[in-house]
Amino acid sequence: MPSLDFHPTVPVFDANIGVGHRHDRVAPFAGPAELSAQMKAQGVDRALVYHVQGETISAIDGNNALLAWIGDHDGFTPQWMANPNQACLAQLQTLRQEGRLSSVRLHSTTDSHLSFSDWIYGDLLDWLADADIPLWVSLADTPADQIAATLGQYPQLRTVLVGAHYMHAMAVRPLLRRLPNAHIELSRYEKLGGVEELRDEFGAERLLYGSYYPRYAMGPILYYLHTADFSTDELAAVCAGNIERILLKAIA
Repeated sequence: MPSLDFHPTVPVFDANIGVGHRHDRVAPFAGPAELSAQMKAQGVDRALVYHVQGETISAIDGNNALLAWIGDHDGFTPQWMANPNQACLAQLQTLRQEGRLSSVRLHSTTDSHLSFSDWIYGDLLDWLADADIPLWVSLADTPADQIAATLGQYPQLRTVLVGAHYMHAMAVRPLLRRLPNAHIELSRYEKLGGVEELRDEFGAERLLYGSYYPRYAMGPILYYLHTADFSTDELAAVCAGNIERILLKAIA
């Protein structure tokens, strides 16, 4: 039986952490030092972080707040929020010119009352696809049918689908088949044996560890991955290697 005295056996890069306060939710940690302590306690070495203010209110304000939040702390890779506003696209283009943009995250289309449709998001998606910048999209915040219909028009766009709950289990595999450059972040993919099924069909290279902290706890899925039927190389890829490859390609 696996021990509950757990520590990761491979390097860990969390692909999904939100920082800062939202207008309707106070963060459980005050700043980078507190988050670093939580990561250390869970055995997480590095994290891709976005500012949660950008999910629902303003992607531009969230991105500005992220710069201030990270400061000069090590261990954090910034992820920039995006919405279909032209000013936001201009901000992202400037960040790319400055060499600071390795990934983009879509705002909550549900909270923004916008359909995730090509006729609304086309300029953003065209630019991301042309520039080969990966896009993170939350299944918790954007309907799966809209993701399939819209991103299906951009098969070359590298994407990471995050926050797949067990209620998404029937949709995840068809989504990954439809979107050949999509990856799945596993923070809430709690279907029994489901992670191994995804590995068997799509390969470990399309799977990422992420916690979606603080929306969800940081440790449970990391523990689960260490008890799954993975080889050491597969576990190392899922926990860090795959996200490193995705981010490095964007800035190469």
